[in-house]
Amino acid sequence: MNLAKQATIIATCCAFFLAIVKFIVGILSGSVAVLSSAIDSMMDFAISAFNFLALKKSAQKPNEHYNFGFSKIEALMGFLEGCFIVGVGIFIFYQSVMKIYHKEIVKDLNSGMGVMIFALVVTFLLVLYLSFVAKKTKSLIVESDCLHYKSDFLSNAFTLLALILIYFTNWHIIDAIFGIIVSIYTSFSASKIIKKALTFLMDEALDKEILEKIKILINNHQEVISFHNLKTRKTPSTNYISVHLVFCPIISLLNAHQISDEIEQKIREISQEQKWEIHIHLDPYDDQDEERDRI
Repeated sequence: MNLAKQATIIATCCAFFLAIVKFIVGILSGSVAVLSSAIDSMMDFAISAFNFLALKKSAQKPNEHYNFGFSKIEALMGFLEGCFIVGVGIFIFYQSVMKIYHKEIVKDLNSGMGVMIFALVVTFLLVLYLSFVAKKTKSLIVESDCLHYKSDFLSNAFTLLALILIYFTNWHIIDAIFGIIVSIYTSFSASKIIKKALTFLMDEALDKEILEKIKILINNHQEVISFHNLKTRKTPSTNYISVHLVFCPIISLLNAHQISDEIEQKIREISQEQKWEIHIHLDPYDDQDEERDRI
């Protein structure tokens, strides 16, 4: 786990450093393609930061002030970062359109190509490192981080290709066109982060496939007459579930408790990568009508 945290920290720092360098060079050179690549690096920085928080927060326990833990912080940060990236994407789109309208040219192609070559080298080394850590730690978070940096490597390569084409053809409109394409792509990708963050903040239920597995697990126990009030929600690191199990009134509390423990353990085995917070209420009869009347 410490190695996985270290990997996400290194990935976060690399992405942030590349984003700053690209922004500076993009502004000085007048290349919206480089600026668009800077947005992509900023999005990589956000994703790596979320992954680090996921690893860090998963080790922290709830306290007396926050009984359900801190997992929603990840979703909140994801929403804010996603909105920021969309805003910057819109700005780059506007700059690209204005560049076409005013027929502006890239002032310094050499510095633009230089920073993209530098970004390619750094990203390539980062991918190699994350691949090593993913194989050693078996961490899905590090593995996903590695995958999106592989796509970032390709994005940097295409940006460099656009600058090379401008260098040989002197068609500076290529820079603006590429800026528009990348700004739309990054804004669309960021909107998916926003949507995912909102599902966590709005307490979306678990996927239907998982719910069906949970229902089957409960129904497989003959001692359980029925169940009701099955409620679920999820956060980036934890699945929450509460349910009322109805037993025969003459069953011993010990047996009912053992059965509920067995069900709880099998639910946890559905997805061992996620933490589970499971609350099972034992009922001697089906009281859902009474609860509905009280509501």
